[in-house]
Amino acid sequence: MKKVLLTVLAAASLQVATAQNSAVNSAVLNHKNGLLDKAQTDIDKAIVHKKTSESPKAWFYRGVIYQDMISSPIYSKQVSDETPNLVLEAFNKVKQLEGNNGEYTKQLPERMELLYGQVLNQAVAFHNEQKWDDAIKKYEMASKISPTDTTALMYAAYAATGKEDYKTAIQYYDKLLGIGHKTEPVYKAKIQLMQATEAKEEDVMKALEEGLAANPNSVYLMQEELKYYLAAGRGDEATEKLEKAIAADPKNASLYAVLGNVQERKKDLENATKNYKKAVELDPNNFDAYYNLGVMEYNKASELINQAAKMDYATYQKKGKPLEAQAKKHFEAAAPYFEAAHKAQPDDINTMQNLFRVYTRLDRKADADRMSKMLGNE
Repeated sequence: MKKVLLTVLAAASLQVATAQNSAVNSAVLNHKNGLLDKAQTDIDKAIVHKKTSESPKAWFYRGVIYQDMISSPIYSKQVSDETPNLVLEAFNKVKQLEGNNGEYTKQLPERMELLYGQVLNQAVAFHNEQKWDDAIKKYEMASKISPTDTTALMYAAYAATGKEDYKTAIQYYDKLLGIGHKTEPVYKAKIQLMQATEAKEEDVMKALEEGLAANPNSVYLMQEELKYYLAAGRGDEATEKLEKAIAADPKNASLYAVLGNVQERKKDLENATKNYKKAVELDPNNFDAYYNLGVMEYNKASELINQAAKMDYATYQKKGKPLEAQAKKHFEAAAPYFEAAHKAQPDDINTMQNLFRVYTRLDRKADADRMSKMLGNE
């Protein structure tokens, strides 16, 4: 009698387990047939039942079913903002239950990549509508799905900047730096935001120092660092630092261009010109050096024109014309420098504006008209 009772109990237990496994199997079958609402109902029951709540298969298919609902033209209306979180929770549960080498865990990378794309697309849609908070929430979710990917963090920083929440944007740039994305654009954006929020000078200087350590040829970072040196009356120190860098790397055109900029600020125009020319000798596409050479010649011409304009009629009759002739020579000297800068960076607005002014001064009407059209003037 006891044996019969035990057999009956075992059979009952087997029937319960089979019933619950049947719920998982039914969910899988409904998913396969595209009946995602029914599959959802089945799998929701399976993952809370004590017999299948620890089943990797049940959790895997919970993630798959909910994930496929996100992309479904029929069932996507039934999902909520919380659905991607449920998918991620399900996939994480699979890894927790069967480790890295389990049958279902091995299928997760492809699914996680798909989930990342789904969430990122949602974030971008909010971003395009300038719904900054919703976009940031989705970017953070995407970053959670793929912690080493930089795209979501970068765009989260852009969204925070769009929202004018600069401190949060800086935090996202710090996260990018923390995962090794130590590029010039990241440091540049971070430093500009630090300056906009009036961060402490020593903090900005520290960020510049770190940025230059990772990007030693960044003209922007070098120039920003030198601004702080010059503002603090440390121009000689800045010059010495650059000269040492040039001694260590004498073929680095960027260093000569920045040294020329420091010397120009100190009104040492002769040495500034020399170093700008050295920069373009080493790098024929060095925009900064060409542009600054053009500006120096343009400024010399403008100063002469202003002197002539301030003269009274009698003085102008004696000295004005020679000054204007001399100014014309400087405008003529500026033109090829701005043209070379324009060739190096064809979309730079300032260069085109300066070329338009120079061509106008030199009465080069066709060239001036060409620049005017490039600037969008009809």
